[in-house]
Amino acid sequence: MITLEEIKQYFGEECKTFPEVTEVNDRLSEKTKYILYEIGLPSYSGYGGDYITLDRLQVINNRYLKYGTRKGDLAHYSECIDMFTSEIVFNLNYEGDNDEYHVLNTDLESSLKYVYVYVRFRAEIKIPQTFGEYYKNHSQYAKELKRQLLQINDDVKNETWANLIEEMDLGVI
Repeated sequence: MITLEEIKQYFGEECKTFPEVTEVNDRLSEKTKYILYEIGLPSYSGYGGDYITLDRLQVINNRYLKYGTRKGDLAHYSECIDMFTSEIVFNLNYEGDNDEYHVLNTDLESSLKYVYVYVRFRAEIKIPQTFGEYYKNHSQYAKELKRQLLQINDDVKNETWANLIEEMDLGVI
């Protein structure tokens, strides 16, 4: 089982903690506050680009707590905690009026663990010896990543993570 402390150690200084946002603390779980203020969140390269952890949390529409963005989309992309549901959501808003948020994970702990597994999978997992070259065996890689993510929870079956696995399986990425 993956621990939060293991994740913090793996990412090291990349795990940024945030100054406390006291006006919303009563709407966050103890685990979420622990991750935001003690463990931290990393910036990383992932599906769709480079994801950047902000220096400060931002409250949006009194519902979303923005903690991250995507390089190249700083003004348009938001990764947030939905303070009503605890889900991790994103919004890509080029038009300036898009209030549609899409679910990434069921909670911040799951999201952090998914990022950890994904980053380690891409950087460290020595499976070419088992599966062969990625571009010839992308389906096997997709199955292995999905297997590892399913050990955390079923979020991989929904929206963004399911799309990642599907595109890996098809060889698009």
